Amino acid sequence: MHPAASATALLGRRLDEPALGQFLAAMGAHPRGHWGLRALTLVAVYERPDLRISAAAYDAAKAAVTTARQIPNPTLSLVPSFNATQAFPSPIKIGPVISFLVSNLGAREAGIAAARDRQQAARILIAAAAWRERSNVRNALLTLWLDERIARIKARVAGYAATASRLVAQRVTSGMLAETVLASTTEAANKASFGAAEARAQIGMDRARLAAAIGMPAAALRGEYLSFTAFEHPLPPANLVALTRTALVTSPSVVAAYENYRAADGSLRKAIDQQFPGFRIGPGYHYDQGANKFILSLSLPLPILNQNQGPIAEARARRLFAAALFNRAQAHILRQIDAAEAALQGSERVAGQGLHLLVIAHQREQQAIQAYRAGAIGRLRMVEAERQATLVREQVLTADAQRLRALAALADALHHPVFRESNE
Repeated sequence: MHPAASATALLGRRLDEPALGQFLAAMGAHPRGHWGLRALTLVAVYERPDLRISAAAYDAAKAAVTTARQIPNPTLSLVPSFNATQAFPSPIKIGPVISFLVSNLGAREAGIAAARDRQQAARILIAAAAWRERSNVRNALLTLWLDERIARIKARVAGYAATASRLVAQRVTSGMLAETVLASTTEAANKASFGAAEARAQIGMDRARLAAAIGMPAAALRGEYLSFTAFEHPLPPANLVALTRTALVTSPSVVAAYENYRAADGSLRKAIDQQFPGFRIGPGYHYDQGANKFILSLSLPLPILNQNQGPIAEARARRLFAAALFNRAQAHILRQIDAAEAALQGSERVAGQGLHLLVIAHQREQQAIQAYRAGAIGRLRMVEAERQATLVREQVLTADAQRLRALAALADALHHPVFRESNE
């Protein structure tokens, strides 16, 4: 790996790469030029390094299981000696001794179990990383969709404000209105134009964020058609109580915390069993000054000065720490669910009130259009009614955006999909 080569590869990523196309086809995704939530999520899974980091952590945990299962290698000892005072029958004493460690079987099994639990926790975190990728892509795509709709509304508001300013200018020229009225309408038109320009600029930043979410340079999305159908008909959770309980038990962060607790408990059991460590047995042979001697050595640590109390205390503290992390994981999930549910309920009430105001504004808009066509009012009043109705539509869209974001937060807390495309 070289930084320059990696940078070149990163800048050269495109959605039409053959390898990426094969991956999408293998996953059953066929964008055909329409990049929706599912296809973009798969691109993120394919390109983003976070998932690879989690996979590498899993491989390390898997290797740790192999390490825990290993049987210690025997030790070969060879200590030759020469007796300078006795040359007969032979002054040489030599022979190998091979010693084997017979470890505490309980400690060995506890170590293996702890390593397996850490492996399971690492595997669960891969699923959590994949969900985060989907969440990041969904949030970026949702923000882009909402901002594009806001930009269209602001462009219409700017158009109505500019038309009103021209009409007022004509009336001021004809002496029907004072200059002060023109100044206020001109200022309103300038503000509306500035707001529309800001909204257009925001779209560019949103597309850059979406590209970052899928692990692509911003240039990769230029000219690509993005599909927002996943957000048009969301599926709110049907049974929130049941889903909440399920999330508190099966959410990846909770399951991973529980597996880490089990691993800490296994490490404690291993430390306790190591109060009485294993022993070494060593059969051997000595050629001792012409005599053939077969020996059997046995060494056993004496737990007199300590009984492994230090490692036991450390392991017990780590288990308490893992238990606290598990409790925190469950409490965090519950807080997320409660906050998202409250935000969803509040946004739904605001959205309902906004729809009521929109109905009234639409009626007034239609009445103004009909009155203008009948010659009862001038064009300026009709344009103002249209502008006011468009402003209410912007407020309703803002409220709906809050509702959709609350739904997204609830989906993340429950680990339950809410936005789905037809091919998911």
